[in-house]
Amino acid sequence: MSSFSFASSAVCMNEARSEQELTTQWRAAMSDFPTGVTIVTTADNGRPSGSTVSAFCSLSLRPRLLLVCLDVRSQTLASIRQSNAFAVNILADEARAMALKFGTKVGDKFSGIDYRLGVSGCPLLPDCCASIECRLSACHVEGDHAILIGEPRHLTREPARRPLRYHRGEFGA
Repeated sequence: MSSFSFASSAVCMNEARSEQELTTQWRAAMSDFPTGVTIVTTADNGRPSGSTVSAFCSLSLRPRLLLVCLDVRSQTLASIRQSNAFAVNILADEARAMALKFGTKVGDKFSGIDYRLGVSGCPLLPDCCASIECRLSACHVEGDHAILIGEPRHLTREPARRPLRYHRGEFGA
């Protein structure tokens, strides 16, 4: 029989603790899960918009659906709701600087980026493993984020590229 021990710090989410402590512990726990890094893009009346997003996954094979989550205050979310279309650009390892740039809320994020418009009119970015253009199928607001359900319409892939990952506040491949 093998034995093991836990080296951990347990936090009961129902105990009376400060909101700041619970938020810190929640963020730390969520950062333990490594994720891929995407930039979700759209164009509203010809004006491009985009945000770095790690909350992305396949939702269904039949019908093909995916989901992404965006902050309810995001300009990208507002633009997607207007255009009813978005693209998920799955970043390759060499796109770290672009991930940081699109993770900000200020400035022209597309300045200096050699993007092209996809079939849907959404910006498709360079240095990506894949870009998936979607029609917005549904939008559900939960807490401080919106869950977008996308119906993929067009897909481009570069399978030789290595994906960019994010884990505990750091990028890696």
